[in-house]
Amino acid sequence: MTAWLLSGCSPQRDLTAEYHAAYGFPLASAGARFGTLPPPVKNTVRAEAGSAEITNIERLQRPEGTVYRVDFRNRDLYPSLYVASDGNLLNPDLTIARGAPADTSAVISGGPVTGVNPTELPAPVWKTLSAREAGAEIAHINKDTWGDRVIYIVTFKDPSHHPRLHVTADGTVLNEGPK
Repeated sequence: MTAWLLSGCSPQRDLTAEYHAAYGFPLASAGARFGTLPPPVKNTVRAEAGSAEITNIERLQRPEGTVYRVDFRNRDLYPSLYVASDGNLLNPDLTIARGAPADTSAVISGGPVTGVNPTELPAPVWKTLSAREAGAEIAHINKDTWGDRVIYIVTFKDPSHHPRLHVTADGTVLNEGPK
C-alpha cells in the first residue's frame, strides 16, 4: 500500500525540459538593449534622463529613418523619449524637438572634465552656464541624483570669480558654492 502511494500519486515533471524551454531565447534586458544603441542615441538619452531607470527600448522603422522609443519606470517624471539614430530628440509625432547635443566648446571654454563630458549635458544646462558663466573655464562636471532629480555640479578653474554651480537638468540653479 505504501509503495502505491509513493509511486502513483503525483505525476513526475521533466524539470530539465521546463528549464530549457524557459531559456530557449536570449534574455534581453533594457540595459542590454541600451548597450546596443548608437552612441549619439545613448548621449541624448543620458543628457535628457540621466540615470533614470529604463524599462524598455523599442526600435521603430519609419520612412524618415530609424527611431528609438525609450520608456522609463517613472513615467510621470520621465515620459517616453523618441530619439533619431543621429541623436536628435524627437516629439511624439516624430518632428524634431531639439537637435543632437552639439560641440559646445565655443560657448564655454573646456578643460579637463571628470564625470560628465560637456557634450552630454542637456541643452538647458548649457543655456544656464553660458548665460551665467560665459567664458569661464570648466574644471570638473559631475552628475548626481538627488531623489528623482538629476543634478550637474559644475566647478570652474577660477572659483573666486566663478563659484561652483548645482544645476538641474532643466537648467535651474539650485545653489551656488562658496565664492
